[in-house]
Amino acid sequence: MADIIFISDILLVSIAFLWLITASVTDLRKREVPNWLSFSLIFIAFAVRALAAIMEKQAPYFWYALAAFAIFYLLAHLFYYTRIFGGGDAKLLMALSVVFATQPIFASHFQVYSLGSFNEPFLLIFLINIFFIGSIYGLFFSIFSAIRNKTFGMEFQKTFKRIRFFRTISWLIAAIALTLSLFDKSWFFIPFIVFLILPLLYSFIKAAENSAMIRKVPASKLSEGDWIIESVKIKNKMIKPSIHGLSKKDIQLLRKSKKKITIKYGLPFVPVFLIALICSLFVGDLLFIIIHYLFGI
Repeated sequence: MADIIFISDILLVSIAFLWLITASVTDLRKREVPNWLSFSLIFIAFAVRALAAIMEKQAPYFWYALAAFAIFYLLAHLFYYTRIFGGGDAKLLMALSVVFATQPIFASHFQVYSLGSFNEPFLLIFLINIFFIGSIYGLFFSIFSAIRNKTFGMEFQKTFKRIRFFRTISWLIAAIALTLSLFDKSWFFIPFIVFLILPLLYSFIKAAENSAMIRKVPASKLSEGDWIIESVKIKNKMIKPSIHGLSKKDIQLLRKSKKKITIKYGLPFVPVFLIALICSLFVGDLLFIIIHYLFGI
């Protein structure tokens, strides 16, 4: 039984790595993930799992993939409509849910950190690592963007002033946490630090985004899915900002107008998927490890 499933897991992980490397290069170069990559990965993963399940008479190996796909279909749409992920990222996440619906047999032998009796589903580990690594990645990307952009300082000041209410609430919580830390020094000092720097961190990331990721480009350089910042009137038609980005029809109209269009670029996020996968396979749940070492949980 283990032989076919083992070979299937090796094949699925190898294909996932190859597809992720290709998608990462495309995302970094063009800020987009072609649909064929995600859809072909979904098809291949289901086919491999179905074949292995039939050969070894292990129906759950396939049914778990259907269940994972259904759950991540909903999650991907949630992330997409809340603008956490772009459309390409969301589709790729759905495809990866089929690949890793069950933990690869060999993964537990490679992980350098054992979770002991706390056994998380592999997809949960993968998802936690995506957001943990993504947060760090976003912060460093913002720092790099801020250093390169001359308008960052002005944007930071405007953002910091605009979030007065949020800043007040955050610092009020920080003051309460600092007071409580006098009675329990080991715990409340952490939320004090978090809420103290939160308004500054938010202002920093938002300013980096507004100064480096919002640009005016010729209509000839627009791509399907690009996000426009403001409505554009072309004769009698109004092209409005949409969560789905620009359609091919919108781009055709904009190109005829020969206007410069203000668009917002997203972070090339697929490399985070690739790094998170490596960490999930060879290390484990990064957040759990950090919490374990900090608090001994």
